[in-house]
Amino acid sequence: MKKFFLFLSFIIVIPLLAQDFKNEIENQFSDFSSLMTEKKFDKALSDYANSDFLQIVPKEQLVAVMNQMFNSSEIEIELQKPTDIVIHNQVLEEKENKFIRIDYQQKIKIKFKDKEMSSESLLMTLRNEFGRNNVIFEEKTGYFLIDTQKVVIANSQNEKNWKFTILERKQIPILKEFIPEQFLKNFK
Repeated sequence: MKKFFLFLSFIIVIPLLAQDFKNEIENQFSDFSSLMTEKKFDKALSDYANSDFLQIVPKEQLVAVMNQMFNSSEIEIELQKPTDIVIHNQVLEEKENKFIRIDYQQKIKIKFKDKEMSSESLLMTLRNEFGRNNVIFEEKTGYFLIDTQKVVIANSQNEKNWKFTILERKQIPILKEFIPEQFLKNFK
């Protein structure tokens, strides 16, 4: 009978611990995302960027590029908070780190202030990049609305402080340096 209660308590406790683990990741990812949507890039990267990534691309350089892009006089970009966040169950351990995949959706609003290209040309370009059904043009406001599906890899050495790397196809050669191959080979 003792073994039965021990087994029963094990079955109850393990899912609770896993849920706490996921809640911690989701809370930190939410904080990271809020900092990014509020354009607090320096703090977002200081608190939540993967340190291996920052050794390859310095934080100051990333912050400068993001500030230039988001504060451009030629383009207006607004990131919405991520939605439909899914933290996968599979945890991969490699090089004293635990890695876990997060999928989410994010809406982006873009308005081009430079009228050299027509709205139709811009729409076609954005649809080629993000998918035909993921981009619409609001003629009334002049904004392009983009639905994106993103993949982030969270990693931690202590399961308390999580760092995040957004996977981008163009960055795969760099990401191979510190993201487990398993995540990259399944990334389409």
